[in-house]
Amino acid sequence: MKVRYKGNILNETEKDAIWEILCQCDEEFYPPLSARNSSSQKQLKAEDGGSMVQTQKPVAYFEEMIRQDFLLAYDESERIVGFMTFKKDYICESLEKFGKSLYITTICVRNECRGKNILGMMYEHMEDEVTKQCDCPRISTRTWSLNTAHMHGLARRGYEVLDVLKDDRGKGVDTIYYGKSCE
Repeated sequence: MKVRYKGNILNETEKDAIWEILCQCDEEFYPPLSARNSSSQKQLKAEDGGSMVQTQKPVAYFEEMIRQDFLLAYDESERIVGFMTFKKDYICESLEKFGKSLYITTICVRNECRGKNILGMMYEHMEDEVTKQCDCPRISTRTWSLNTAHMHGLARRGYEVLDVLKDDRGKGVDTIYYGKSCE
């Protein structure tokens, strides 16, 4: 397995593979990506506190995400098996004290390739290489409070909780912002 920083220049084959993986992972996110219009969307639940209406595929999410920078993970046969997207120089209210950062928006790995540390390799590449290439030593991301595997992995890698938005994704489901300085 290997990871490459692609920036935001992707060919059609890469876009097709990313779309396939994104659709495969859609409903593993809370709320599903197909119920969102952006990877940094602030409103993650319906106004009345109910669930968001889901479309069939994450088309709007993909169209916004594809303009971001990408890390792509490849297997031995050069097939794309995972991706990580991020925004450069990102800042939002929850990250004001942390400062501008490389904000990881989406991470997906093909189902049949999980358990091979692909996620860890993408984080390692981001921390060791991309922070230098982009001249930004800070990385941030967010997840939901029921995503305990991701939260555990972030803590193990040295990411700290920066902000918690209570019930942001529905009753009992918080949004948690994390950050790490790689200086």
